[in-house]
Amino acid sequence: MVNVRRIHADEAPAVARLWDGMGCELPDGDRMTPGELASIERLLAAGAADERDFCLVALRDGRIVGFVNGSLRGEDGLTGEIETCYVVPDARRGGVGSALARAAMRWLRDRGADPLHLETWLDREDVAAFWSSLGFEPESIRMALYA
Repeated sequence: MVNVRRIHADEAPAVARLWDGMGCELPDGDRMTPGELASIERLLAAGAADERDFCLVALRDGRIVGFVNGSLRGEDGLTGEIETCYVVPDARRGGVGSALARAAMRWLRDRGADPLHLETWLDREDVAAFWSSLGFEPESIRMALYA
């Protein structure tokens, strides 16, 4: 059984370490610098009480096994943005990601967000299929040019 709730500010360092691990799973990913890690900790701690930004954690047997963060954008018509959703490798395929995503969607909708957005990589078909299963549809293509 997984329990999803808002992060407690004192959990920010633990979740920042998960974020660091997530980055290492990416192609060419590496560890964050101490400054980057501190910046992520501040972002996550703010997600404990901020009215427009959030971080939710998934706990299984008292252990944080995943997180999702996002925010409300805009002043009049609110747009919800899911920014990061991550589940530790040994907890994947057990409903944790779905529980986190649904909780994030509910948090945003409860505050009037419509539409909800997120970005993902085109070459990650598994990730695209996951979000599609929750009702998300491709809307645009963001292109990049690296030097």
